Amino acid sequence: MKWIATYRLNNKPFLLGFIISLIGSLPLGYLNVIGLEILMEQGKLANISFIIGIIIVEFFVLRITSYGAKWLVKQKKLLIFIDVFTILFFASIALYFISNISNDESFSLSQLQFAKYPLILGVLLCGLNAIQWPYWSGIYMYVFRTNKLKTTKKANYIFIIGALIGTGVGMLFIAYIGQYILAENNIEMTHYLNSVFAVLFFILAAIQIAKLFIHQNKKVKEANTTRL
Repeated sequence: MKWIATYRLNNKPFLLGFIISLIGSLPLGYLNVIGLEILMEQGKLANISFIIGIIIVEFFVLRITSYGAKWLVKQKKLLIFIDVFTILFFASIALYFISNISNDESFSLSQLQFAKYPLILGVLLCGLNAIQWPYWSGIYMYVFRTNKLKTTKKANYIFIIGALIGTGVGMLFIAYIGQYILAENNIEMTHYLNSVFAVLFFILAAIQIAKLFIHQNKKVKEANTTRL
């Protein structure tokens, strides 16, 4: 979060929320890949509905974490549970796609019942993204502690509006850039989805495992230093 301190974003809640959320939504994650697939299979309106579903969940996450950030960050066991759940969630999906790589038929969103309702699909997939709870809690703790964001209701609502718009803009940008690249190179995305999702979820699981080990090692070192 050093970049936040670099720019003068004090008392600019909309811009602060927008930039934080925009940057957070740009890395290629499973929600972005699914959003791209929805755009290519079902069109613009379906993709927008999917993003709205994600934004609905994110709104409640932001509202709750803005009030419970301090409490959530202190719940060490709960944070470990979230990390483990996220690892198992990513790993299980990665294994599913790995087991289907050799299949003649590649994965398609049309195989999913909820794919017919992209808004509901967005709500469900974003709701399963447990890592967003400690992420936004950490963001709130930082912006409150450094006085980047006032603790008033008005400032928080403006921050949330900026964050939701940032998420929407970031996901739309990734989806349309991805569509352009695939169209320009005549790449049929459905032929590679099993491999793409398998690699993507495996990497996400590996990142979470690394973060968990680093965090635990840091706690052990801090405990040993305190004893000395």
